[in-house]
Amino acid sequence: MRARPEGFSSVVAVQWLCAAAETFLGTRDLVNVPVLLTGFASVTDHPGAAAFARAAFSLRQLGVSYTSESDLRQAVYDFMTWEETRREEDDNYIDQPYVIDPRSRRIAFRRAAGADPRIAEWASLLEAGLGLREHGAAIADADRPFAVVPSGVGSRRITLDLGEAADHLPDRPVHDLSDRVRAPVTIPVAELQSVAERFDAIDAADPNRTSKGWSRRLFDALGAPKVDILRPADDRSRLQPVTEIRLDGLKHLIGLPGTGKTTLVTLMVAWLHGRDLKTVVLLPSIETSFNLMSDLSAYGIDVGLLMGQSPDTRLRHSQKLAERIASIDDARGFGRTVPFADLMSVNCALGGFDEAHDPEDPFPHVDAPCGNVLQARLKANGEPKSSESVSLCPVSTWCGRMKASRQLPERKVWLGHVMSLDTRLPPHFSAEHARYLEAVARTADVVIADEVDGIQAVLDRQAVAEISISGGKSSYENRLLDDLLKPFALGENDRTSANVSDYANKATRFMDLNRSLIRQLQNDRATSGSRFLAEYDDAFVTGNRLIADLFGLPGRAAMTDTERADEDERIGTIMSFWDACVRQALFRAQESDETGERDYDVDRLAAAVGRGVDEVDTTFRACVEALTDWIAFPSNMQKAEAVEVARAAVFAFVQPNHELEAARANALFSFLVNVSSVIMQFLSLLPAQHVMMAEGIHRSTIFTDGVSSDFARLVPDAVTGRLAGVRFMFQERGRRKSLSLHYVTFEGAPRLFLYRLHEMLRHDVPGRGPNVLLTSATSFLGDSPSFHVPVGPDYILRRAVSEDGWRGSRYLLRPIPDPQDPSRSLRFSGANYEDRDRILRAMVDHFVKGDAPPIQTLTTDRFDPGRKVALVVNGYDQVRLVKDHAAAVNERVGRRIVAVVDTVPDKNQGDYVTAAQVERLGERDDWDAVVFPMKALARGVNVVFGGPLYEGTPLLDKAAIGTVAFLTRPHPAQESFDFVAGIVGKASMDFDAATFHPAADVGQLAAALRQARREAMVRVRRLLRHSVRVGTLGDLTDAFVADVMIDVVQTIGRSMRNGCKTRVLFVDSAWAPGSMNPRNPRADTARTSYLVAMSGILDRLLNSPDAVHREVYDALYLPYVEPLSRCAGLILPSDADGDRDR
Repeated sequence: MRARPEGFSSVVAVQWLCAAAETFLGTRDLVNVPVLLTGFASVTDHPGAAAFARAAFSLRQLGVSYTSESDLRQAVYDFMTWEETRREEDDNYIDQPYVIDPRSRRIAFRRAAGADPRIAEWASLLEAGLGLREHGAAIADADRPFAVVPSGVGSRRITLDLGEAADHLPDRPVHDLSDRVRAPVTIPVAELQSVAERFDAIDAADPNRTSKGWSRRLFDALGAPKVDILRPADDRSRLQPVTEIRLDGLKHLIGLPGTGKTTLVTLMVAWLHGRDLKTVVLLPSIETSFNLMSDLSAYGIDVGLLMGQSPDTRLRHSQKLAERIASIDDARGFGRTVPFADLMSVNCALGGFDEAHDPEDPFPHVDAPCGNVLQARLKANGEPKSSESVSLCPVSTWCGRMKASRQLPERKVWLGHVMSLDTRLPPHFSAEHARYLEAVARTADVVIADEVDGIQAVLDRQAVAEISISGGKSSYENRLLDDLLKPFALGENDRTSANVSDYANKATRFMDLNRSLIRQLQNDRATSGSRFLAEYDDAFVTGNRLIADLFGLPGRAAMTDTERADEDERIGTIMSFWDACVRQALFRAQESDETGERDYDVDRLAAAVGRGVDEVDTTFRACVEALTDWIAFPSNMQKAEAVEVARAAVFAFVQPNHELEAARANALFSFLVNVSSVIMQFLSLLPAQHVMMAEGIHRSTIFTDGVSSDFARLVPDAVTGRLAGVRFMFQERGRRKSLSLHYVTFEGAPRLFLYRLHEMLRHDVPGRGPNVLLTSATSFLGDSPSFHVPVGPDYILRRAVSEDGWRGSRYLLRPIPDPQDPSRSLRFSGANYEDRDRILRAMVDHFVKGDAPPIQTLTTDRFDPGRKVALVVNGYDQVRLVKDHAAAVNERVGRRIVAVVDTVPDKNQGDYVTAAQVERLGERDDWDAVVFPMKALARGVNVVFGGPLYEGTPLLDKAAIGTVAFLTRPHPAQESFDFVAGIVGKASMDFDAATFHPAADVGQLAAALRQARREAMVRVRRLLRHSVRVGTLGDLTDAFVADVMIDVVQTIGRSMRNGCKTRVLFVDSAWAPGSMNPRNPRADTARTSYLVAMSGILDRLLNSPDAVHREVYDALYLPYVEPLSRCAGLILPSDADGDRDR
C-alpha cells in the first residue's frame, strides 16, 4: 500500500488524472486515458504512452481504476456533485484546477484559472513515485500491563502482566525493503554436482542417516550425465546441451517426467544460498513446502516458510500437519512430530499470562490479539494517558504463533504457496504497510515457481469470486438459517445489540426477495406455453444484460464502433437510474425525499432518453413508490399489482425494444425487479460479515474477493474488465426441479504476476527486479488456456539414455453393461443427477464382486504383478460412495481399498487417508486399490514402492500404481468457472504481450484494447451463457479438452514414475460413447470423444512446424500419445467401415 500524497482523495482523483494527462500527454481530454490505467505492458511500455507510464503506475497504486469510459464519466459526475456540495458547505473552499465536461464525447477538460501551482505539483508527485505507506502502529510496552478484549458480546476483559518475562524478550527482526542491486545469475552444472557431493558427505558423516544418493542423480558413477540439460539452438533447429543455467529476467524450464527436476531445483536453491542470494521458491502445496524444507535444513540451509496469517488458514495448515504426523506409524502419530511442526502453532503465548483463566470464557487462541492489545500511551512526563490505544503485541518476538513470520526477515530462502505472497507483512516486523509479493519484487534475487502450470491455474481462479446464495447446504441463505435465524427461534435470543438486530432484519428481507425470484423462475420453468426466461437458465446474468435485453436498440451487431459506444452509454445511464430506484426502495424508504438528492445524473439521463428533467423526477418517484409497495405488500397479488405500476411508469419513460412481444417484455421487467433487488440486498449484508463474526453469529467469512486490492493494483486488469452477476441452475432431484442461485464476480488477471514479477516495479523504482524461473513437466501445451506457459522454453531436462518402459503401456476402453439396460454401457458423466449414484455403484459392483474380483486380478495378472490400482473419480462424495459400497458388497475387498478424503472419519483403520498421507502408501502392503478425485493430489505427489517392506524386491522404486481406472470422465463441476477464468487469463496475457507499431498513438492503443475486449467478451459471454458442455463449445473445444488433458496426463503420469509402463482403463462410456455402445459400436469423433480430441491435439502438436517445439512436444507427450493411438476398443473415423483389432 502506498502513501497518499497530501491533498489526494478518491473523489478528486479525476483532477490529478487531468494534471497527468495534460503534463505528460499534452492532451486536454480523457477519453483514451482508461487504457493507460489498465496496467498492460503493451500499452505502458509503448513509445506513445511511455511519458505517462510512471504516473499511471502511481495512480493505480492509489486505487484509480477507471478502466472503462463509463467508469471515468461516473467518477467525473461524482466529483462534480462533491465539489458542488463543498462550495455550499465551506466558504473557504478553493475550486479544483480543472473544469471537466463529462457530457462531451471525449470528456474534455480545461483549466479553471490559468497556471494553478497544484497542477505541476501533482504531476511531479505522480512521476516521482509513491513510497510505501508506514502503518504507524506502536508496540505495547512489555514492562507495563496491557489488556485484551476478545471479540464477541459479553467476552471478559483480560488484563495481562508479563512481569519478569519482559526482560527476556528477544530483539525484533525487521524486513529491509530498501532497493537492492540485482544481476543475472549463472549456475554451472558442475557446481550443482559439487553441492550434491557435499550433501552425500553430510549423509555419510552421520551413521543414523540414510544416504539419499544426491551425487548419482545427475551423473553416474563414471561421471557421465544421466540427465541432459538442453536449450534451443540459436537458429532454433534443435535442442543442444549446455553446461550452465543462466537466470536472467524470465526463464522457463521444462523437466520431463523422471529427469530429476525436483533434485535440480533443490540443488539450485542450495547453490544460491551458498552465494548469499535471496531466493523465493513457490510450490504447489504446504506439504511440498515441508518436504523441501526438511531436505534443505538437513544440509544446513536455513529456510523460512511463507504462509497465510488468517485464523482459517492457520487451522487448515495445522490440520494438514496433523494428518502428516498421523501418517508416520500405526499409532497414528501419537507421541511423534515432524520437522518444523512448531511453525504451525495456533496458540497465543499471551494465554500463559492469563491469571484469571475461565474455562467457560477461554483465552482467544484461534483469533489471537496479535495486533489488537489495549494499553494507555505515555504522556511526555511519563504518566499514562487516560484512554487506551490499540497496540501491537509485545511478545511477537517470542511467540510460537508468529515464529514463521518472525524468521523470514533473517532467512535467505523462502518457501511457500503462491497465494501466501498476498499476505501482509506483520506490522511487528515491518515499518511499512506492504505485502510479501511486493517485498519479493523489491528484494529477491531469484524466484523459482515450481509446477508453474498448476500455479497459473490457481492464480486464474483467484480472479473469480463466487458464493452460493441459495439452493444448497453451503448457501448463504442456509447459513443465515443455521447461524442466525434458527438459533434465535430455538431460544438464543439474548443478542439484542442494534447491529445484530439490523442484520437479522436485512437477512429476513433478503430471504423474502430471494423466494420471490425463485418463485418467478420456477413458475416460468413450469409453464406449458412459451418460456420467457429460458435463455437465462444456467446463465451468467447481470443487471446490465437485462437492461440491454429490455431497452436496447435492435441491430446492435450492425452498429459502428461509435454507434455501439453511444448505445452502451445510453444503457449505462438507464442502468444507473434503475439501480437508484431499487436502492431507494430498499434502503431509504423511511428517509425524507425533500432533499432532491439522487444517485444518478438527472440531466445526463434526460438527454440519453430524450425526456425532460421533470419527467425524470416524476418517473423516479413513481417507480420508487411502486417498488416500496412491492417490498412491503404481503400477498402475491398485491406484489404483482405493484410491479405493474412500476412497469407502466418505466415503460412510459423509456420504450422497451420494439421487437419484444409485450408478454415477454413484462416478464423481463419482473425478472429485472427480482434480480436487482436480490443482488442489492445480498451486497448490503456482506459488509456486516466481519462484525457478525465478532458477535459470534458467523464462524467464518462469507464472501471475499480473490486477491487483495494491493495485489490487483500491481498486475494488469483483465482484458474483459470487471464482471459481476448471478447464475441460476436447475437440477433434477428425484421428481423435483431444484434451483440454485450463485453470485459471481470476475476481476483482474492475477496470472500476469508470474510473467511480470521480474519487472513489476519498473515504472516505480530504479534497477532490475528478481530473476524468475518457471518450472514444470506439463507447462507446455499450446492449446491449453489454463496451463500453457508461453515463454521459451529456455531449458529442457531430458534423460541422457532414453527409457522406453512406457512402450509397454496399454490403454483400453472397458465399458460395463448397464444392469438396468444391457443394451447400454454405464455412463456417469452427463447422466441425470439422481441416476449418478446408481451408475457408480454398478461400476463398483463390477470391480469388487465375485470370488476373484477384477480389482484384485488387476494387481496379480501378468501385466506387472504387485502394482496397485487407482480408481479415479471427480469428487470426494464419489470417493466415499465407492468406498462405502465396496465394503457393503464385499467387506474383504472393500477393506483393501484406500479412500483419499478431505476429512478422515473416526475409527479409521488406515483405509481412509488424506492427500497429505498418500505418498506413505508406497511403504504399505495392506491395500490393493486407492480411490481419489483427479484434482485431489497436488503436483509432485507420487506413490512409489519403498521402505523396509520392499527393500531388495523387484518392486522397489517402482510406481506403486500400475493400473489407472477412470470411473468417471473428468469434467468441471456445473458451477465451475475454471475454464472461463483460463480463457480470460490467456486473453489478458495475449494483450499484455502484444506489440504495436511504434508510431501508434494513445487513441490507436485504446482502439486495440477495445477490439481485444470485444473479441474476448464474445467468447466469455458464450461460455457464461450456460454451463460448459464440450458439445457446444465450437472453436473452443480443443482449448477445453487440452485443459482436461493436463489433469489426465498428470494422473496417468503418477503410474509411470521411474520408467514404468502403465495400464489405463476408461470405464465411463462418456469417454467414447460411440465406440462403447454395446449394441451398435460406431466411430467417435473429436466432438463426441475426449480421447479422439486428445489424440488429434497431440498429433498436431507433435508435428509442429517449429523444430524446437516439435522436439519438446515429442519428449513430453509421446509416452501418452503412442499408447492412446492404439487404445483397445476405440473406433476412429478412419475405422468407420468396421472395428479393428487393437
